[in-house]
Formats: sequence, C-alpha cells, structure tokens
Amino acid sequence: MTKNKRYEAHYDRLNDERMREASPSPCTLPSSAYGPQSLERVPRGQSEPAVWAWVNWPHKRAERLEAFAVAWNDRAVIVEWDGVGGSRNTVVWRNAVARRGSSSGPSDAPDCVRP
Repeated sequence: MTKNKRYEAHYDRLNDERMREASPSPCTLPSSAYGPQSLERVPRGQSEPAVWAWVNWPHKRAERLEAFAVAWNDRAVIVEWDGVGGSRNTVVWRNAVARRGSSSGPSDAPDCVRP
C-alpha cells in the first residue's frame, strides 16, 4: 500500500495530537506552593541548567527524568524535558531536583540551579 502524500501532514498532526491526549500530564504543584518569593528565570542568552528531576504522574510511579531547570525559587523548580509529542514541563519541589552530573542525589538540590 502506498502513502497518500496529499493528506500525510494532516494525518501526522492528528496522530501527534492523539498521542499527546493519550499520555497523561504529570502532577504539578499549585501556585500557592511556590511561597512568597517570585520565580527566577534563566537570563536570555544563557543555557538552562541540566538537571535530574523526580516527576510524579497520576497513574504510575514517580520517575527520574533528564530535564532542564527553566525557573526556580527557594521552594519550587519548573523543569522541562522532551517527551512524547514534544516538550513537556511541570513544577516540582526544589528538593526533587539535582544538577545532572552529580552523583549525590537531592541533598545537593538547593544549589542545583544557581547560575
């Protein structure tokens, strides 16, 4: 069977959309958990710190993902990673994040995202 070039992009988009809908969104912290300090974003022109982040899911165990810290404060970190269907992000507790390349776990998290 041959592929119909005319509708290929359309059906590829539909398939991507279905895959996004089928994959559950990660559990994220509510904005009230961020505390009084505002979130610090990575300055333009600088790369986002590479981190390990423990991400919670509604219907499966938490998993440790390779991610990037996009914004943070003393309590929470917004992490972003490439997932099925594109880039995904969520907000996790700061102690659930560690700089990639460190062998120790969450104990080094407080300075994991400081530039």
